[in-house]
Amino acid sequence: MTRVLDDIDRYWTRTFAAADLPMPSVSFSAVPPGALRLTACGTVANDAAAFYCPNDDTIYVAQQFAADLYRGVLRGLPGERAGYGRAAGDFAVAYVLAHEYAHNLQQELGIFDNDVGRSARPYELQADCLAGTWAHSVFEEGLLEPDDLEEATNAALAVGDFDVGNAQHHGTPEERRDALLTGYDSGEPAQCNRFVGAA
Repeated sequence: MTRVLDDIDRYWTRTFAAADLPMPSVSFSAVPPGALRLTACGTVANDAAAFYCPNDDTIYVAQQFAADLYRGVLRGLPGERAGYGRAAGDFAVAYVLAHEYAHNLQQELGIFDNDVGRSARPYELQADCLAGTWAHSVFEEGLLEPDDLEEATNAALAVGDFDVGNAQHHGTPEERRDALLTGYDSGEPAQCNRFVGAA
């Protein structure tokens, strides 16, 4: 995970530098199996952790979560339960890491809004799109393996949900897959502004 995050960070550092923006910065906590980490967001990072906490500027991903996702044995994903996608493979894990890193970028750019009562959906879809632009950079470097994009899109389908009346609705399976592909197909982070308006 650290190696993937280093690559994601290098991509965004180059991208921000080209746009005359300050270098992005974020911390990462790989939560060991069985461990509990109290975050500044008031939540506990456990074996199911995969989130960004803006209050301590840290991405929390549990090693157990990542291992289960890699092996395709992660259970309870809403889209997958409904027959959409299958979360498995190394690039499924990379997609999750790139998505959470994108939330840090939203925070640094002043467009991330995690207030209760406001819809999370636009920000989640933008984060999926930004993850897609990083995946495009992997392709451009000739490092994308044949099944990688399919693993990422299947994971995006698997984590989509149908709880449209909930402020924490993250987008339907198709919306999440399409947002990821918007970023991947264009390779242009500016294309991701459509999900939250001009940013």
